[in-house]
This record gives sequence, C-alpha cells and structure tokens, in this order.
Amino acid sequence: MTFWGYHVVDILINWFPMLLLVGVWIFFLRRMGAAGVLSNYQKNYLELARRQAESLERIAALLEKRS
Repeated sequence: MTFWGYHVVDILINWFPMLLLVGVWIFFLRRMGAAGVLSNYQKNYLELARRQAESLERIAALLEKRS
C-alpha cells in the first residue's frame, strides 16, 4: 500500500523513533505530574523556598532596624 508514493511500512519505520520519543515524553510528563499531586521533590523544593523567604524577611527586618 502506498501513500503519496511511499510505502506505509517505510513511513512507519522512519517515524518510529520520533513516535517512541513522544510516547516516552508523555509517559514521563504524566508520571512527574501525577494528576496534580506534588511529588516529594516538589514538596522539598517548596519547603526550602519557604524557609529561604523567611530567612530573607528576617535579614531585611534586621537591616531596616540598623538604618
């Protein structure tokens, strides 16, 4: 069977690596996203960002008292 002068099998063989790459990418997107549930890495990162923000607030408050 041909499609625009190309055999369908040749098209599938040539596009298989790209389709595989897209499939693996979608797999990892879904795995990392987990339908809105935060992963442990994301939770740890958010906790670190919160602690850094608190530290910066304390530093800013101390610097304002000095002035």
